[in-house]
Amino acid sequence: MNTNLLDTKTLTLNEILGNGKIYRVPQFQRDYSWEEENWEDLWNDILNTYTAKEAHYMGSIVLQIKGDERDKEFWIIDGQQRFTTLSILTLALIHKIKDLAKQGIDPEQNNERVELLLKQYIGQKDPASLLYSSKLFLNETDDSFYQRLLNFKEPLNPNKLKSSEKLIWSAFLFFKDKIETQFIEEKNGELISSFLTKTVAEQLKFIQITVVDELNAYTVFETLNSRRVELTSTDLLKNYLFSLVAKSETDLKVVKNQWKKIVEAIGLKKFPTFLLAFLNGNSSLVTEDKLFKAIKSKVQLESDVLNILDQLESYAYIYNALSNSEDELWNGDKEIKENIQTLNLFQVTQCYSLLMVSMDKLEKAEFKKILRAIVTISFRYNVIVKVQTKLMEKVYNFVANKISSGEFQKSNEIISNLKGIYISDEMFKTYFELKSLNTENSQQKKIVRYILYKIESQMENGIKTSFDLDDGTIEHILPENMDEHWSSLFSEEDHSNCIYSLGNLTLLEPIKNSKDAARLSFQKKLPVYNTSRFAITKEIKGNEWSVKMIKHRQANLAKIASGIWKI
Repeated sequence: MNTNLLDTKTLTLNEILGNGKIYRVPQFQRDYSWEEENWEDLWNDILNTYTAKEAHYMGSIVLQIKGDERDKEFWIIDGQQRFTTLSILTLALIHKIKDLAKQGIDPEQNNERVELLLKQYIGQKDPASLLYSSKLFLNETDDSFYQRLLNFKEPLNPNKLKSSEKLIWSAFLFFKDKIETQFIEEKNGELISSFLTKTVAEQLKFIQITVVDELNAYTVFETLNSRRVELTSTDLLKNYLFSLVAKSETDLKVVKNQWKKIVEAIGLKKFPTFLLAFLNGNSSLVTEDKLFKAIKSKVQLESDVLNILDQLESYAYIYNALSNSEDELWNGDKEIKENIQTLNLFQVTQCYSLLMVSMDKLEKAEFKKILRAIVTISFRYNVIVKVQTKLMEKVYNFVANKISSGEFQKSNEIISNLKGIYISDEMFKTYFELKSLNTENSQQKKIVRYILYKIESQMENGIKTSFDLDDGTIEHILPENMDEHWSSLFSEEDHSNCIYSLGNLTLLEPIKNSKDAARLSFQKKLPVYNTSRFAITKEIKGNEWSVKMIKHRQANLAKIASGIWKI
């Protein structure tokens, strides 16, 4: 690869932006996406550099020479988020100096500083329009707004901006506020200029890698990614796919539009997870760090690009529906909606590859049976026993590939091949008897409600309703906060061990929980329980509540549970 590199060297921002160089973000690169966490990190790095007066390494940037404009105009293959953010920060610093001039503070000198800094870091003023033409041009989504910002034009209605434009504007306001705070006592244009020219532009260091053509650019891009530089599998894939069709403007336009449609459907942050699920349903098991290589091995030709995008678009709608029980894909099917909702409650996604392929390749009735089985498997495996997910991923991958190839077509055969991740009754009951779920945690509280309502629905005269629709509350038989009476029965250690045990939890009407039961003694709670509409609560009996009673009740619940969550 070294023979393909035009140059590799360490440069400051001053050196990068000097000598009339122009940088362009390729039209198919992602939009501006940095958020406050990223801005905060950058600002803190700059302040530390300012205080310590030591250089700070900003990582690698990959540039490709544009056309025949050697050493003058470049595509930014990697580094656009940092480039853009530093330009926004620079504008905010210049804006501060401009404000000082408006306030009558050294107006002549500060106005001259503004002109010099704009020319050095932002660009040249057009003699006709008197507007600044940038050293940096963003992609087609962001550039028009960015160019307006360079000329200090505020948006008329920030709420109407596109999402990436809102981020650019928010970044500008963020750095304006930080600069105002940093220099609140020093209304000194020279000091602020020095902060820009000596700290930001001289102390921030980049490794600049310059290549001569697209192929070498993507090779470097991939290599950096393998070394865990700030690149994403989505960026890699997008650039690779677009490079394969770049020779045809028509094809590139079609591919761009389809890519945008898919990413907008899934969302940029979830896109790598979606890609993994897609690949693992149609090929051998892929891990996230091998994602790009796996796609690259499948897509070699221009026709391959069009084929895989068609598949991704089709699967995108299924993937989205798996995380939304109200999606129109489920067409009001109550059972499917409830099972999708339950999987989302469990926060289980390893099964998506199998479910996506099943939905695509099998009859709906077969899909429903598989979905029902996976909910049971997930409850036993992921919620109660909490086994490592590596085996689960391997099994789902194996079965998904069999469905994809047409070898498995019936649900009974598919479910039979999932037995390796089906927790046995004995193991399930053992773990269930020991299970505690902290109801202070909102996610675990929902799971407790789900479990209690499921058990309630199986009991004689039990209420058959969904946990998320009914107004029943979780009652802690041994209260969360002990009074003197309960303290005489339970040590602090016993209280800590038992309070969130499933055997200590039941369902109760809101009014009874908040007023009648509260922190009463067990004997005084029993009459309240006896008047409850919940069968799971009415059956609670005994002379006194104890560690032994909690364990005994939880063992009984485990027996019921093993019959409910069963294939």
